[in-house]
Amino acid sequence: MSSVAPAATAPPARLAVLEILGEPAYRRLWLSGLFVNAARWMDLVVLGWLSYQLTGSPFLVGLAAFARSAPMMALGPVAGIVADRAHRGRVLLATQTLGLVTGLALAVVFATGRGGFWPLVALETLFGVLWALDFPARRTSIFTLVGPRRVANAVSLETVSMQVAKIGGPVLAGIGLARLGAEACFGAIAILYALGLLVSLGLPARIGPPSGGSRTPLGATLAAGFRAAWEEPTVRAVLIITVLMNTLFFPYQHMLPVFAREVLAGGPEFLGVLVAADGLGALVGALAIASRRGFVAHRPLFAFSVLAAPFLLVAFSASRWGGLCLALIVVIGALESGFAAMQSTLVLLAAPEERRGGAMGILSACIGTQPLGTLWIGLLATGAGVPLAMATNAALALVLMLPVAVPLARLRSRQI
Repeated sequence: MSSVAPAATAPPARLAVLEILGEPAYRRLWLSGLFVNAARWMDLVVLGWLSYQLTGSPFLVGLAAFARSAPMMALGPVAGIVADRAHRGRVLLATQTLGLVTGLALAVVFATGRGGFWPLVALETLFGVLWALDFPARRTSIFTLVGPRRVANAVSLETVSMQVAKIGGPVLAGIGLARLGAEACFGAIAILYALGLLVSLGLPARIGPPSGGSRTPLGATLAAGFRAAWEEPTVRAVLIITVLMNTLFFPYQHMLPVFAREVLAGGPEFLGVLVAADGLGALVGALAIASRRGFVAHRPLFAFSVLAAPFLLVAFSASRWGGLCLALIVVIGALESGFAAMQSTLVLLAAPEERRGGAMGILSACIGTQPLGTLWIGLLATGAGVPLAMATNAALALVLMLPVAVPLARLRSRQI
């Protein structure tokens, strides 16, 4: 993959951020992402709590998370090609429309007393398909709107919207589960998708089909995309680390319902606060990156984030005090934000225009490997307990990422 030269002489990022948000097309995209991400985080909390409430099994909690995330792993590369060939604005409209329908279906199922573990898993799989399609279309649309000079700031702002949603969504989900029930939560998720859809109605005229999109056969396009990704050292390192983070580190999030209930003796409202604390830290981290003056050292920041986060997760898993857990998870969230923003930025900068969607699709497939980790941590937690399972995974992630992340941080061949 060829590299796009970064803007070493870019204006202060704080001004760039204001300019980006001042653009109507990007602002619409950002607001729609805010609503979609809020719906997604509400859904993840509701899914984890309901799965454990309905089954009492950490393994089945992991299985439900697997069903929710597996489509991204399976469909990510194809979804990336769709983002390269289709009208991206219409892809986003379609995913939000189907998200609205799926949220309403879940609300009706649980309101009529027909909700159970397997109906929940079946409908949640549809949410996973929609997320697989949304991710590459949304990230490539960001690049189309702002260009390479401002992409790091724009992606960081997208991360800000995700983390604002990660704060508000889980808290709303926790309160809704405790006081109103699952059907009200799914109804709220449907409303959030509807709001995102309304905001997105102005996008099709602004984010059209990519120019010069390839019409080569799908199989050949997939093979060429994987080959190009593997041959670029920075992208290869990002993809390897992304797989390790998503199979060994991030699955801890799906065990938080069990950790909150069994280890910290908390209810759904405390669970919402715990997940929101992660979002608060990530929001602070994203704002720090988005408002950074001048050039951001993308690779060193990425490497530091992925090495420090697992270390702190070991400390989190050993704590039995709710206040300390909240403090630790705020810092972990800030590091997760550095990982997430630099992950997409590095790949977007390295990918040529005609394969940018495909590159993001491969990245989304690597992100989508998280279901394998959720199954593994569910099995491990069933036998060894959630705290030990979290600590074991985090330590293993740290050991395996170290020989990849350190050379990545030291690369000086390109200024990305």
